[in-house]
Amino acid sequence: MIKGFPRFFSLAVMVLLFTGCAAKKPVELIWPSPPDQPRIRFDKTFNGAKTFYGTSAMDIILGEGGMSSFSKPNGVHVDREGRIYVSDTAFGIVMMFDPKAKAPAMLQAGGRSPFAKPVAITSDPRGNIYVSDTSHDRVFVFDKDRNFVKGLGMNNEFKQPAGIAVDPTGKKLYVIDTHNHQIATLDLESDKVIKIIGKRGREEGDFNFPSQMTVDPKGNLYVVDTMNGRVQIFDTEGRFIRAFGKLGDGPGQFARPKGIALDSEGHIYVVDSAFNNVQIFSNEGEMLMSFGGFGEGRGQQILPAGLSIDGEDKIYVIDQWNARVNVFEYMGEKYKARQDNWLCY
Repeated sequence: MIKGFPRFFSLAVMVLLFTGCAAKKPVELIWPSPPDQPRIRFDKTFNGAKTFYGTSAMDIILGEGGMSSFSKPNGVHVDREGRIYVSDTAFGIVMMFDPKAKAPAMLQAGGRSPFAKPVAITSDPRGNIYVSDTSHDRVFVFDKDRNFVKGLGMNNEFKQPAGIAVDPTGKKLYVIDTHNHQIATLDLESDKVIKIIGKRGREEGDFNFPSQMTVDPKGNLYVVDTMNGRVQIFDTEGRFIRAFGKLGDGPGQFARPKGIALDSEGHIYVVDSAFNNVQIFSNEGEMLMSFGGFGEGRGQQILPAGLSIDGEDKIYVIDQWNARVNVFEYMGEKYKARQDNWLCY
């Protein structure tokens, strides 16, 4: 044995443990900062197939010139099976990332993407997938196996449709008709528009270029009324309930609100593309906190757009300028239950 080797080896191991390994572990990002109780934590980010599934696997599947990263992501949706859908308006495609699969899939019709400018994505209780296309002025429908079914709005019912949502029963589809400043309600059995909600204006129930929306378990609609700088809430019949927010640059105000989603405890999350963050409100519209910020680093974004929250309270935010999806996590009851289960394992 070489003299002094054991001592040298021990020192080398200690150096790796206390410098190399420790330095590689990123600092956990949480909001709000201590000493306040943390509510949101940054989980991860992915900018396409390579970072979602792993570089080496995607090099084999897609090849060096394969479409493995985003160009201009816009909308995001996580379905009941945990599959993540991302629309890319520059490529004109919608990609599906399934954690159980080994490769992404693309929504297609006739062997190619039918989209020109896909924006919002949602799904119904049966697993059908709906995608709005602001260039084609219609909504495309696919079944749970990603087979193209039909197009809605074929008779010029919409003008630049954006946000879409399905009611909890799966019988009605709500479509934000942005340039008509209204919401069209479609009966999914007949595919006919059965109700129009709103008109252009600034009064309660009016809209000024609405953009995105979501629906709660009771069927109430939460609509981002973008140019009026507010969120409006309607019941299942389209009757106005309340609104919160106004144009401004302070906490609880909006400059360019876009994506909206609810977590399992009923908190309302709203992306603001101008503030480069996400604000969280109570169900009554009280400002609770915000997270994220301007930049290219971990937990930062530039011109964020779409937003989705899955059944485990993971928060998916489209970081448009950085061409990626930032994933955060609400540290509520579901998060605590997962931690308790992990500790008991």
